Amino acid sequence: MQESADQNSGEQQVTEAGTLSGNYLLKDVAPEVVAGLEEFCIWSRVPEGTQIFDRDDTHTDVFFVIEGSVRVLDHAESGQEVAFSDISAGEVFGELSAIDHKERSATVYALEECFLARAPGKEFTDFLLRYPEMAVQMMGHFVQTIRDLNSRVVGLSSMTSIQRVYAEILQMSEPDPQGGGKWVVAAMPQHMEIAVWAGTSPDTVARAIGQLLKAEVVKRKNRTLTILDRQRLQDLVNAS
Repeated sequence: MQESADQNSGEQQVTEAGTLSGNYLLKDVAPEVVAGLEEFCIWSRVPEGTQIFDRDDTHTDVFFVIEGSVRVLDHAESGQEVAFSDISAGEVFGELSAIDHKERSATVYALEECFLARAPGKEFTDFLLRYPEMAVQMMGHFVQTIRDLNSRVVGLSSMTSIQRVYAEILQMSEPDPQGGGKWVVAAMPQHMEIAVWAGTSPDTVARAIGQLLKAEVVKRKNRTLTILDRQRLQDLVNAS
């Protein structure tokens, strides 16, 4: 496969195209229409850790994730990274600037190696105008994004940094497959990963987990964190 480096994003453009048929925005769009949009796309492989665009960028391209996942984040005044969302295969990002022609609203980088389709903003908005079924899907996408961000903002603004760490642990936990009514985080992320979602520092994450261990709310073995008292942990999150 022939590749050429994109000087702006570090992506590797490829000559072999993929398909947009797995994207949820296009699920009700006729195959021939999807094929028409694909013709405008630039297909690329993006290495893990590559910044795809910065929040100050002014280009209006729209990106479809074919394989892999990306993270959308911003920085607090302190410089701390705060994650907004992770976007996986079958989803889209960059559409805001295509519609309002303004700077990007956040920074996006590849969580893992990604295969992306990049459509010029004008062609994308032309498709929205020509195909109402696609525009309706886009409106639904915006509604869900607003709801998710509202919940995220409330959580970041109404809780202490320690409470946000507790909330992230609850969010990550799943029922213990071995039963017993307990909940576990089977593969506990590194402190930095939790800190990005909680909008705090790795040191605060370490302190918060240490407090839970000392109070016997949780226990840890290797990478598995077991929640011994889920209700107590929930009460700590909700404490005023």
